Amino acid sequence: ARPRYNRPMASRPEDDEAPFVGIDGTRGRWIVVALRPDGTFARALLANSLREALAAHRDATTIAVDVPIGLPERGQRAADLEAKMLLGPRRSTIFYAPPRPVLAAPTYAEARQRARELTGKGISAQSYALRHNVIEAEPLALDERVHEVHPELGFRSLAGRVVASSKRSWNGAMERLELLRGAGIDLPADLAAAGAAPVDDVLDAAICAWVARRIDAGEAECVPHEPERDATGRPMRIWF
Repeated sequence: ARPRYNRPMASRPEDDEAPFVGIDGTRGRWIVVALRPDGTFARALLANSLREALAAHRDATTIAVDVPIGLPERGQRAADLEAKMLLGPRRSTIFYAPPRPVLAAPTYAEARQRARELTGKGISAQSYALRHNVIEAEPLALDERVHEVHPELGFRSLAGRVVASSKRSWNGAMERLELLRGAGIDLPADLAAAGAAPVDDVLDAAICAWVARRIDAGEAECVPHEPERDATGRPMRIWF
């Protein structure tokens, strides 16, 4: 289990309506960016859990989360394969969502073995390390407001092209910040406690919120157009 720290819980904001919420995992926590009905920045916060992040936005209409929703029993999701095709030079930012039995493996060595059996390939240590986020999201993904998104696909939609620069580079971060500003999302220089999150994670949460607004407006696209369903019946698709 992930170590837990004595951190203050995210309080529920009470200042203004923020129906569109974007969430991204960050260093064992979750960074949240919420937008007002007109798509402008409302607030950001750090939550200790995804459940806490959702509880802080009980009145939100659409929530976009950068985490796989719906897992295959074997093989790879069509959503991940198609997303990689769309991102071209940024395809490496898409991690294949591993089959459910792989995430259930108690050790990385066992996960690699199960991955080879079920997909014909191993699993990276980074992908295995993200299993906590996926497992945490599974029960909450039953909330019909919650949608799987991928930040780089979101920026592709916003820019009208693949943003080739790395989001961890100065040029890449500034380019994405300007794209968000052009869309009316002006992230303040001081995000209070949420400002402790890495810059790239804040940018990812913001673009997730932008996609949430697109989903609500019926403007978003998804891959695949006819999604597969996992064993629980959930559609496996990525919105952007």
